[in-house]
Amino acid sequence: MDSPLSLLYIGESDAPEDLVADSAFQVRSVGTPDEGAQLGQRPDIIIMVPNFHSDGMEADTVRQWICELKPERFVFPPGIFCGVPASLSRKTRLEILSAGCDRILELPLLSFEIAIKAGQYASKHALAQQQHADSRALEKSFAYLDRFKSELKAVKTELVDEKTSLNTALKQIQEMTGERSRIKQALNEAKKKLGENMAGFSRILVSLIRSRVEQNRCHGERVADIATFLGREMGLDENRLEDLLKAAMLHEVGLLFMSEAFLSDKEQQDGQLSAYDSSMMLQYPVKGAKLLDNCPGFEPAARIIRSLNEWSDGTGYPEGLKRRHIPLESKILAGADELDALRDRPDIDGPEGMLSALEDLAGARLDPVIAGLLGKYVVTRLSSDSFKVRGVGLAQLEPGMRLGTALFTATGTKLFSANTELTREAINKIVQYSREYPVDEIVYIKV
Repeated sequence: MDSPLSLLYIGESDAPEDLVADSAFQVRSVGTPDEGAQLGQRPDIIIMVPNFHSDGMEADTVRQWICELKPERFVFPPGIFCGVPASLSRKTRLEILSAGCDRILELPLLSFEIAIKAGQYASKHALAQQQHADSRALEKSFAYLDRFKSELKAVKTELVDEKTSLNTALKQIQEMTGERSRIKQALNEAKKKLGENMAGFSRILVSLIRSRVEQNRCHGERVADIATFLGREMGLDENRLEDLLKAAMLHEVGLLFMSEAFLSDKEQQDGQLSAYDSSMMLQYPVKGAKLLDNCPGFEPAARIIRSLNEWSDGTGYPEGLKRRHIPLESKILAGADELDALRDRPDIDGPEGMLSALEDLAGARLDPVIAGLLGKYVVTRLSSDSFKVRGVGLAQLEPGMRLGTALFTATGTKLFSANTELTREAINKIVQYSREYPVDEIVYIKV
C-alpha cells in the first residue's frame, strides 16, 4: 500500500502492541463506540472487540455498537471488523455479520491477518469509490451531451437563419461593390480633374507672378530647386516635398495684391524701401497664404508661405515665432528664398561672398541648421573654378586644412566659420561635439 491504513480500535483494553507497532497501520484506540463517533474522523477500518457477557446477545451488542458509531454519516463508510473468541459458534458469527459487521477476526488478533483482510477491504473500497466517481462523471457527461444536443439544435436553427441573412447580405454586398466601383471610378476621375485644375491654376498664378511681380526671371524655379535640396537633406517624405515645391513656386503670390506703383517703386529703389514699403513687404506672404488657403489642395502650401517672414531670433512676422516654433518647411523656404536673393546682390562676390552672408544670417534671419545646409548647397551646386572644395570625412581631417563652409552641429550650434584653418585642438573639438550633437558626415575643405 502506498500509505498506512488508518485503523480505529474499540475495546475495553488497548490495541495489541504488535498492531500498533505495524507500520502498515496508524492506530487510534478508544474504549467505547460513542468515543469513536465523537472523533469525527473517518478511519479506513474499525476493529470492534466487545466483551460478550451473555450468550445469545453477541449480535445485539455488535448491532448496538454499530448504531452508536453512526457509519452512515460517511459517504463511503469504513470497514467494520469484529474480534470474537475462537470458541464462538458459526451461527453466532453469521448473526454478527448480519448485524452489519464486514469481517470476523478471531482473538487473539494477528496484525498479519488484519493487514490481509484490511488490504482486501481497502481495495474493494477503492474500487467502489472509483466506480462512484466514474458513475458521477458518466452522469455529468450525459448531462453535457443532452445540453450539447439541445444547444446544437438551437445552433442549427440559428445557422439556417444566418445562412438566409448571409445570402441576403451577399447580394447587397455585390450590389454595393458594383456601386463602390462606380463611385471609385467617378472619384478617380474627379481627382484627376481636380489635379488638372490645380496644376492649371498653379500655372496661372506662376505666370502672373512672373509677368507682374517677379524681378528676376525663374526665381520661383531656383527657390524650388534649393528648397527641394534642403527638404531631402532634412528627410522630408514625398508628400511634404510636393507641398514644399508648390509653396516655393507660389511664395510671391501675395505680391499680386500690391499696386503697380508700389512694385515699380520697389524696383526703382533697388531694395532701399521706406518703412511703409518694408511693412508691406513683410505682409505679402500672409496675404498670399490667405488667397491660397481658399483654394482646395493648396492649404499645406498656404501654411508654409504664411510663416515665410518669421525670423529664427523671433523678430519676424506675423507672429514673432522663434526657431523651433517655426514650421520646418517655412524655415526651408525662407532659406531657399534668401540664398537666391544673395546670388543677385551686386555686393556678393561669388560663392565665398554667399557663404559669408549666410553666416551673418544664421541664428538671426535663418535657422542655423538651414544656414549650414545652404552652405553645402553653395559648395556642391554653385562652386566655380576660382572656388573649389572637396568633401572629407571627420576621420580624414588634418591640421592645416581650411574650411570651405561654416560648420554647424545638428542642433544648430556653430563650431567654426568658413575659411577657418583647422588645428589639432579644433579637430578634437569637432570630433567631441559629433559624439553628442552630430555634425554632417562630410566636411567641405578648400582645395
